[in-house]
Amino acid sequence: MTGTITVSELSVTAVKGFGLTHPDRVEVETSGAVGDRDFFLVDDADRLWSVTGHGDLLGHWTGFDRDSGVLTLGRGEDVVLSVRVERGEPIHAHLWGDRYQDGHVVTGPWQDLISGLAGDRVRLVWADTPSGGVDVEPVTLVSRSSVAAVGAERDGAPLDPRRFRMLLTLDGAEPWTEESWAGREIEVGGAVLRVGGEVPRCAAVQRDPRDGGSAVKALTMIADVRGRRSSHDGQTLNMGVYASVVRPGPIAVGDIVTARQ
Repeated sequence: MTGTITVSELSVTAVKGFGLTHPDRVEVETSGAVGDRDFFLVDDADRLWSVTGHGDLLGHWTGFDRDSGVLTLGRGEDVVLSVRVERGEPIHAHLWGDRYQDGHVVTGPWQDLISGLAGDRVRLVWADTPSGGVDVEPVTLVSRSSVAAVGAERDGAPLDPRRFRMLLTLDGAEPWTEESWAGREIEVGGAVLRVGGEVPRCAAVQRDPRDGGSAVKALTMIADVRGRRSSHDGQTLNMGVYASVVRPGPIAVGDIVTARQ
């Protein structure tokens, strides 16, 4: 590594599959960041409706206040809907592979609104587990240098880290430094994380994080630069790493990341 490694960006979304928001600070619990991926979408077969196949909702953002129970959906600076959510019928949803999540379908105007935005019939589900829509582990992280080493956007700028939808984006590290922390603990702000394996990537990274477009072939870039590598899914195209939470606590933009020996 060169110099000090810091958190340069935090990325969350209350509803999995929507565009990311970038708070200055998050509170990390053992289940994940508060307000991150408490909700997800399913189709008529109770299967996850995700950004992998549908980038339509990336132009909209969501936020959730657990204290008040108010879920907000917006686009740009405009708020489209902001109301207290209520749980309806229970559901046992299939997210992917052997991963299922129990939750409740949200009542009220959400189904019609989101279905209209998505151009498909979907239902909004409130996970019974906080941050129940996260992937294998509650925290993900990647360094900007690793992303830049893979390739560039169409305008020549470094590839946008938001394509990878990670909770933590880091500055000040050499490319792939985060992978060298596998099995080790890192201190970030008031939290301690245990870094795990590499994150296998799917077609979601092809989606422009601003509008869902798919002009940049990020998977091909990863394949060309790195090839396939080991992950929990076998030999896959990877970017970034998972982490579990050893000690919950706050993490803020600018916090120093320190790897424990």
